[in-house]
Amino acid sequence: MKLRGLAALGWLLAVAGPGAAVAQRIEMASTAIADARFARPAPEPLTGVLSLPGTAGPYPVIILLHGCNGLGNGSAMNHWVERVKGWGYGAFVLDSFTPRHVRNVCAPADQPKVTVVDRAGDVVNAAWALSQTAGVDGRRIGVIGFSHGGGTAAVVARRPFVQAHPGLVRAAVDYYGGCRVPELYGGLPLLALNGTSDDWGNPASTCAAFALAVAGRGAIENHSYDGVVHGFDNPDLVRMRVAFGHRLQFDAVAAADSYERTRAFLDRFVRDAR
Repeated sequence: MKLRGLAALGWLLAVAGPGAAVAQRIEMASTAIADARFARPAPEPLTGVLSLPGTAGPYPVIILLHGCNGLGNGSAMNHWVERVKGWGYGAFVLDSFTPRHVRNVCAPADQPKVTVVDRAGDVVNAAWALSQTAGVDGRRIGVIGFSHGGGTAAVVARRPFVQAHPGLVRAAVDYYGGCRVPELYGGLPLLALNGTSDDWGNPASTCAAFALAVAGRGAIENHSYDGVVHGFDNPDLVRMRVAFGHRLQFDAVAAADSYERTRAFLDRFVRDAR
């Protein structure tokens, strides 16, 4: 694993005040995951930015997974970096696209270029590298994903990824990414948050069905917000946008509730992990 400066990823704000740690870019190997033959490693090393809430450490860390458009201008992800740091966690923003020379996979024809299964392998690689990184408590690592990244977070809960390094990832949160293939569920605590009016992959219905199918096999929570669409957690989307024929809009009430649910879930399964 190699550490580099932050210059190449200037979109991420590095806090440099008293008692605060400066964010660092981390490069790590992309390797195959045993028993996950459909998870294709990236041709180049994976990269991401680790930002810790202070210098005392070691801290529990949350891996943040971008959507189908990649990191974009970083604004939406910056909100989450600051949010989880405020909760006392480090934040690691993982870039799955640049190492594969892909800008986005939002169009249906581009989806096979980088799949949620590919990215679940990235998460395992990233979590392992983070567990060996100074300032990180390797026993307390979680994942939050958004849209395509949310679907990735749900896949991380499947058996091949859970069993790759048992106990390495403690919990996953899926924001409007869908939940599928319940027969592969591996018992990882999973929180799914979605809107009933989201028409990008129908995540509300898929996650509700998933939660019923795996009930009793793990800590599964699914919460659907009535009338809410894709991207409801992103305060940059106050005005509705349409992307690839799908509506995206911030919902302040649903967002605030989802933040509290996410924090409580992470505190239970990541911060207080033993």
